[in-house]
Amino acid sequence: MAVGGTPAVNGAVDLSAGLPGRTGAVGGIESLVLDGRRLFFGFDFSSDQVLSPLIGDEGTMARFAARHMRQRTGAHDEPYWAQLVRSSVDSSDLVWRDEQRTFTTGALESGNAGAAHGHLLYLLSAATVQAEHTPADDTTAAGRERQAMSAHCTVANWSLLSAPYSRGTERAASR
Repeated sequence: MAVGGTPAVNGAVDLSAGLPGRTGAVGGIESLVLDGRRLFFGFDFSSDQVLSPLIGDEGTMARFAARHMRQRTGAHDEPYWAQLVRSSVDSSDLVWRDEQRTFTTGALESGNAGAAHGHLLYLLSAATVQAEHTPADDTTAAGRERQAMSAHCTVANWSLLSAPYSRGTERAASR
């Protein structure tokens, strides 16, 4: 799990290991665009959970899925998953319009993701796990808010989307 910072899309995450508690889950492939770069991810539609890190390479996504994901018909090989990865570029089972899955760091930092705002919140929720430790020493209103925010963290490298969004909402709240 990664919290804070902005890790590299493929380099900062061990792709040989699946996400804890999500390996072997049934899901499909989705994609989004961040700052002009297409990123792929596994998604379990029945439980609304992200199944993989954000992966910037089609072949790497197909390998990850072949190792760590399943379809209702069971395990499949890389060529099978490669077709699903390619299909995710042109269509999504999560949104109707491509602009709903297109983000820029600037828009996230400003807190204005436009048409993608609702989808962003949904994806961040799907990529969130309960944190293991929540600091309890700050009893101010701001401290309680930070504790509530820190009670959850994004899996793998999903902080690519959550960190700029959090920075943007913190700035907006301080105005």
